[in-house]
Amino acid sequence: MAERVQIGTQLLNEESAQPGEGLPAAPLPLQGEDGTLLAIVPIPGTRTSLAIVGYPVTAPGVQDGASAGGLDGRTGLLLDHDQRRVWVDGREVPLTFQEFELLAFLSAHPSTVFTRADLVEQVWQRDFGADSRTVDVHISRLRHKLGPSYGKYLVTEYRVGYQFRPPVG
Repeated sequence: MAERVQIGTQLLNEESAQPGEGLPAAPLPLQGEDGTLLAIVPIPGTRTSLAIVGYPVTAPGVQDGASAGGLDGRTGLLLDHDQRRVWVDGREVPLTFQEFELLAFLSAHPSTVFTRADLVEQVWQRDFGADSRTVDVHISRLRHKLGPSYGKYLVTEYRVGYQFRPPVG
């Protein structure tokens, strides 16, 4: 009787993965939404193999059919704090470290006005230089990268500072 390895809901026998090859000759589709077989790795000195199965993971609210490289079909501004990535209408927008930090901080405090000094202290963890234009430059770059639809969420409060103000509703 052939030794079998259970992967998801499908059983694969030894003939599916040849010893020493690691991967089966062709991808083996699994039933339902259980995952995709990525590799079968023999464990040296045993008659056992390790099956590596990948599962699709989507962010909350992401529609089915989102591509692996982007979020096709997803509209809006999406920040992924864990991966430090930003998407605008399904297209990834590359941001520098400080641009991401500034956008993440402001968007975490919607409709709250922060002075330039507050932002330098909170985002940069530094003392504010009276002649510093760092915040202004970063806001300008963020607006440009987010485009006209989402750059307008970064609102200037004249003679005070900046806030993140998304549309209501």
